[in-house]
Amino acid sequence: MTAAVVLAAFVGMGVVGVAYGLRSRRMSLEGVLEAWQRPAPTGWVGPAGDQSGPPIADRLGGPIIGWLLGTRWAGHRWIERARSDLEITGTSPEAFVSRIVVLAGCCAIGPLVLWLLATMAGLGPPTVAAALGVVVGVPTAVALSVGGLIRRATDRRRHFRIVIGSFVDLVVLSLAGGVGIDGALHTASQVSTDWAAQRMGRVLLAARDGGAAPWVALEALGRELGLPELVELATTVQLAGTEGARIRESLMARSASLRRHEQADAESAANAMTERLFLPGALLLLGFLLFIGYPAFERILGGF
Repeated sequence: MTAAVVLAAFVGMGVVGVAYGLRSRRMSLEGVLEAWQRPAPTGWVGPAGDQSGPPIADRLGGPIIGWLLGTRWAGHRWIERARSDLEITGTSPEAFVSRIVVLAGCCAIGPLVLWLLATMAGLGPPTVAAALGVVVGVPTAVALSVGGLIRRATDRRRHFRIVIGSFVDLVVLSLAGGVGIDGALHTASQVSTDWAAQRMGRVLLAARDGGAAPWVALEALGRELGLPELVELATTVQLAGTEGARIRESLMARSASLRRHEQADAESAANAMTERLFLPGALLLLGFLLFIGYPAFERILGGF
């Protein structure tokens, strides 16, 4: 009974702490200025007169992100990979960390609450079961969140590669019509309404307004999103803009290379799916053979 009372006290303290953390706070002037100056719309951007403060995601994940960026792990390749995954999926880092914290907290408190209720009901479950539920649940929640982010980022990168191939074809067509390399890049980026093409279009437009070279903007975008194909395309365009290389032939070869790469990936995915379906097919065949041969085996065994 004493253990149940102690656990109930800890659960109550946790609920009070979460309620205090989710309480609305006044936004400082520095926070308002920083929100207005954010380059990407993935975070919270509100008017200067809004005193409701940042959303729940920023209040939960913001301190954790700030602490992580201040440690020696800020430049680790896993952190850089997570940044590119969050950027290409359009997910705010604060929202992602808040989701992990909420899921981990639920998996940590849930088994304890169930154990407490079972104890108060007189069932008397072992304490090891609650501890095992916490130990297994928290890493599982974190792994599921991270795995979902990686899966979404992989799908969006694959889609982005397909859009890059179409983008290169449009650039080649514009160059064949006598348009310069800068105009061809901007024209090709404004044709499609796809999110990947619009992302390249915004980057190229910002580079043109800022007086920067378009290949520099494409290279920065490729490194930010973790797309080596876009970095290689920027290198090819840079050779045409600085060295006077034969850009049309280079871009046509780049487009053909991207198509071959996507075709190889599609064939590899199809082969992997075929291999995964081999086991269910074998089990179905085994079940069918057992269904057909069972009467014969029964008669043979019944004759002895």
